[in-house]
Parts: sequence; structure tokens; C-alpha cells
Amino acid sequence: MRAYTHATVIDATGAPPRPDHTVLVRDGVITTVAPASVTPVPEGAEVVDLTGRYLIPGLTDAHTHSNGADRVIPALYVLNGVTAVREMWGSDEVRRLRDRVEAGDLLGPRWTVAGSLIDGAPSLWDDAPNPEPPTVVAHAREARRAVHESRDAGADFVKVYSRLDAECYHAILDEARRVGIPVAGHRSDHVPFVEQIESGQRSFEHVHGLWPALSRNPEAMEAAMDRIRIEPDTYYSSWFHQVTEVEWEAANTLGPAESASVFARMAANEVAYCPTLVMHRALDLPERVRLTDPRLRYMPPDTTALWEYVLEAMYLKGRGAEESARRRVLFELRRAAVAAMDDAGVRLLAGTDPQTPGVLPGFGLHEELELMVGAGLSPARAPDRHRRTGAVPRTRVVVGHSGTGPGRRPAGPGRRPAGGHPQHHPDPRRGDPGPPHRPRGARDPAGRGRDGRRRGMTREVGAPGHRPRPPPPPRPPPRSGTDAGKGVCVP
Repeated sequence: MRAYTHATVIDATGAPPRPDHTVLVRDGVITTVAPASVTPVPEGAEVVDLTGRYLIPGLTDAHTHSNGADRVIPALYVLNGVTAVREMWGSDEVRRLRDRVEAGDLLGPRWTVAGSLIDGAPSLWDDAPNPEPPTVVAHAREARRAVHESRDAGADFVKVYSRLDAECYHAILDEARRVGIPVAGHRSDHVPFVEQIESGQRSFEHVHGLWPALSRNPEAMEAAMDRIRIEPDTYYSSWFHQVTEVEWEAANTLGPAESASVFARMAANEVAYCPTLVMHRALDLPERVRLTDPRLRYMPPDTTALWEYVLEAMYLKGRGAEESARRRVLFELRRAAVAAMDDAGVRLLAGTDPQTPGVLPGFGLHEELELMVGAGLSPARAPDRHRRTGAVPRTRVVVGHSGTGPGRRPAGPGRRPAGGHPQHHPDPRRGDPGPPHRPRGARDPAGRGRDGRRRGMTREVGAPGHRPRPPPPPRPPPRSGTDAGKGVCVP
């Protein structure tokens, strides 16, 4: 028996913080949460005095890649208060980690693991180094077989990727439905996004392909996605530049009615969206990636070299000043889209995509939550989202100093897992014909005016010729549980 006394409890029900409470845990199960004044500590219990600290449910990172350093990366999650992760490219190595954690042989989070990444031919990852090759399918028979291979390997869900053609995509969804395994992952370039929303895919990752569906001319923008053809050296870099062109054109034609319709469909179909803003920040604003980040001391020694390769070979290769300027604007529009989806009732997931340059396991989730709250999402609803989605391990809690506050947004990974800086963030549900040249500053960090309402997405961006001040630097990252004495995950 362990007794956590005099804590301020954030209980994941949406209720206000409960000050001066005692939490009793027996055999890994929370048995009592009650005011300390009326809760006697059982004789023989280990007492942990949490005066001045908060007790919250464990956090969930809904988009992870955790290959390598099995005695380092799993522990980094837990030491940062992340007690569950959704692994988005499964492998034998990660499944072994999952099994060792469940057996009690390794300190780490609870793992929900995808099968091998399933992509079309050629795959974006065919000519890039990876610990495990993707599963590439070219017709429906191979696509259906890939579903069974994922299930037979012990995957919790099927992971779909960007270059699947329509025949293969629909075959995967149909076969997964038939055998009873969920599907999550990227949108396909070759299937209109609204069609994918209705397909049964449980979650979509990143904000790469959202814009065409929100355009006033979605048919033309989806056709532009379908026309993308990739070239080697590297396939990913070739795709990335072309997607940016489509994103920019679609962002210039955002439609309020179209945006509202797409978000309503997502909410009605209980489709979750995992925007991975911390990943987009690294790709859209690469000057903020610190190759001398002091937290790299926790990582394998080749991490810096990996970051340099990924940045140069995949993301910065061929990027000119015009694309860089566009990507700075797109990043702010991504945050605006996240806020608009939240307003529309779309289930949002907090995920990080570690192994992206600048994104570290465990640490990255705190930065993601910071970006989501900075986009205008309410921290007060975060624990309630965890409770309603069933994402929080109920037998684990996280302790943190009162100085860190409870105001993070832990949006967990849905029912079954497959199933910055203050600035104005416009709203994709509204719009006008003006192109998004630059975002203006806002009156408050949530991008609201004096009446408390968010302003329109394109209405609030700069007019042609507008030359704003550069964005301010990001706020310092929140204090992390890996820093001595600042927090601890309590199993």
C-alpha cells in the first residue's frame, strides 16, 4: 500500500482541481481519492507527501517511433510522465519492448503497436535508411495479404501510408473490417480525404493533406494531390516539395462552408486527428532545431548525425527562400486548423513523431501540449478528453511541482488506438478570397478579439505587400520529469 498525501488532484473527469487530497494505491490500483482531512493513512503504508504538487493521470503520446536504445527510450517516456504510447511503425523490436514492459522486465510505457507501414509502389521510404523496410503493395490482393501479415505479427492496428492507390486503400479497409483490426495512419494522396473519413479509418496523422478538402475547390485540389509523382534520391524529399505546393495553393482558397462540412463529418464519424504540431514545427521552421540540444545526452550517440541527415536529405534539399517563407505561414495555419477542429468537436490526439529532428521521446509530448494550448485549446478540458477516450492508464499517476501547473493538454489516442509562441491563429471555418501571405499578430495568445471570439482564418492574415515583424521566439519548454526533483511517474 502506498499513500500519496496532501496532493492537488487533477482527476480526469473535467472537475476542478481537488486540493489537499490523499490517494491510496494498493497493488497498482487506485483504491481511494478523498480529502486528506477525512482519509486516514493505513498502518504500514508507504507515505509520499505531495504538499505543493499536482497528481494527474499518466500522459499518452499518440504518435511515436521508438527504435533503438531499449534501456533508454522507454525510460525517457516514463520519466516524462508518459505512461502509454501508440507506436506508428511496428517491428519485432518494438513488440519485444511491449512484451517486456507488460511482463514487468523493463521500465517503460504501455505500448499499442502498429503493423509494418503499408505503402504504395514506390514507397516514400524505399530509398531511405530504416530499421525495417515498409510493406509495399501494388494491387488489392497484396493489400489484403498485408492486413493479415500485420495481424499475425501481433499488431494492434494496421498502419496505412501516403502513396496507397485507391484500389489498395479500399482493399485494406475492407479486409481490416472483415477480420476486426482497426486502421490508422496517413491520408492517401490518391483518395479524396472526405472519402477516407467515411471509410472506417480511425485516425489520421499530421496536417499535410488536410488543406485540399478545406478548399473552395476541393475537386481541383484533390486532383492535384492525385497527380503527385515521386522521384528517387529521395522519394520522400520529392513528395515533400510537391505536397507543399498543393498545401499552399489549397491554403489560398480555404472555404468556410467546406471546412465546416469536413470537420462535421470527422466528428460524426468519430474520426480522430493527430496533428503532430511539434513535428511540423521542426519541418516548417528548421532553424529552431537545436543540434546541440543538451537533452541529446540522454539519446544514442548517433542521434545528431541522424537528425542532420534527415534534415538535409529529406526536408531542406532544394528548399529555397520562397518555400521557406510559405512554410512559416503554413505552420501558423496548421495551428489554426487544430483550434478549429477542436471547436467543431473533432477528437484530437497529442502525438509527437520522435526521430523527427528536434523531437525527443517523452520531452516532445510536453512541447506538443504547449503548442496545442498555444493554438487556443483550453487546458481545462484536457484531462476530461483523456477520461472520455479511455486513453489514460487508470493505475498510473504523474506527480509534478506546483510550479509546472496542471495546464497541459493530454489528448489521448481515441477509443482503441487505431480506431509556441503566442500569436494569432486564424480559423479555417471562415475565410475570404485574400491569400495567406503572412499572419498578423493577435490581441491575445489564443487569437481572439475583444469579444472573445476567434477571428477568421484568411480574414486575419496579412494583405498583399504586408511585411510583418518576424515571429517571436518560442516559449521555453515546460519543465520535464527527467530533471531531478521536478516530477516522477508513480506506477
